Amino acid sequence: MGDFESFDIRSRVTASVVDTYGTMLALEVEPLEEEPPPGHGVHRLVGTLNFAGTVTGIFNLQVTEEFGRLMAARMLEQDPAAVDLATDVRDLLAEVTNIVGGNLKSALNDAGHPCVLSTPSITFGTDFTIRSLAMDRFERMVFRHGDHVFVAETGLKGSEGAETGLDFSSPEAMSRLPHVDLARLDALDPRAKVSEGVLEVFETMFSLSIAPVETVSAASLTGMRFVSSVCFAGDATGIVSVHVGRELARRMAANMLGIEPEEIDDESAIHDLLGELGNIVTGGLKSALTDTGLRCALSTPSVTTGTDFMIEALSLDRYERFAFEAGGHPVFAEMGFKISDLVKAAPRGEKEVHYRVEDPPPPPAAAPCAAAPERPAVRPAPSPAAPPPEPPPAPQASSLPEDFGLDLLVDIPVELTVELGRSRIPIQELLRLQPGSALKLSRLEGEPVDILANDVLIARGEVVVKNEKYGIRITEIAGRRERLRGLKD
Repeated sequence: MGDFESFDIRSRVTASVVDTYGTMLALEVEPLEEEPPPGHGVHRLVGTLNFAGTVTGIFNLQVTEEFGRLMAARMLEQDPAAVDLATDVRDLLAEVTNIVGGNLKSALNDAGHPCVLSTPSITFGTDFTIRSLAMDRFERMVFRHGDHVFVAETGLKGSEGAETGLDFSSPEAMSRLPHVDLARLDALDPRAKVSEGVLEVFETMFSLSIAPVETVSAASLTGMRFVSSVCFAGDATGIVSVHVGRELARRMAANMLGIEPEEIDDESAIHDLLGELGNIVTGGLKSALTDTGLRCALSTPSVTTGTDFMIEALSLDRYERFAFEAGGHPVFAEMGFKISDLVKAAPRGEKEVHYRVEDPPPPPAAAPCAAAPERPAVRPAPSPAAPPPEPPPAPQASSLPEDFGLDLLVDIPVELTVELGRSRIPIQELLRLQPGSALKLSRLEGEPVDILANDVLIARGEVVVKNEKYGIRITEIAGRRERLRGLKD
């Protein structure tokens, strides 16, 4: 393994941010030395990814709503006022976060620190702070485009020798399909496993009686709250979050420390206990998944604190939210996960194995959850102004929204073809074609050739020959909106 302490986080992330914004969005950005202005009271969005493996940690990309609109406008070739904040901006921010975070993961792997990434999430609001706990390394990088300032943060912790459930010894070991007991996987009840963990930890660790409830009052959801989140990644990827209010959080810490709530003058104790809560509850679900043969590793816990924030946990196959009550205070737990597509379709003998997901992905919506930043969003978690809504009925395949997120497209294989020209001939001439016959094409010699992706025009270019091999030099690119629309079609 490489030397983790000497790994240059700052230069890797800075180069990736500058390159991604320049090539993907045609936005020139430059790093700044000074700190950005305070974000309190300004509507902002944070894309988050978590690392798990021989290093664990978090990557955040934070932008203001105004700059997020500009980013989406550049990508979609629209006026910033016309882009949809709830879909276009959040989808694009998650995509950029995935690219930069993925580049950092690749650099870590190349440096001898193999790890895997969680699915992304988007936190948004006017008053919140995301903190990843127990980091060995932390870098905060500030960038500017014109009058717009945005921030990238990376926190990493070395975890050499930690039991991850993943074999990082070689790329072949990582890509090898696991042997999964599908009967056991189908019988697994993740909701029951998370609920069981929450009940046990509150009663044994915090000496608080807690019971499941169906609904809570809107008034109980206001004020300062803490959200503890832990991600897991690998063959199974997901997140577990637990939400508690400040008063209950202080009571939990006081019971654990054997003091009165008013004696707690440092919220770091609250963060630590909430991190431990997330570790235990998520660890129980992770163990249940690995018992079926799936391989996954836990990220370090993170805690989101504030009075006005929501989080969308993205790209999940299954998502559930459930409520509890502890001493008259509400407690919420959220659980979402997805199974790797390779595992779902892994061949077993002469059969093809598919993991069955009972609940289809819910439509995009907001949800307060913890910091765990490709795309249908999960159902919203409870907001500070209203009780949790009833889950909507499962949509039929024909009713799925047409304007889905960009992350649903990025992993789809695309057939790239080059069209030299076309010709229309009668069938009788077609039947007379022989080896050596010449076809007359409509395109003139020297004209650009069309480059098609799944029969959709995306660019034009000219034919070049190098080392006796043909290639195409791109001379013209179709507009971003046309390319994305063509891929969706």
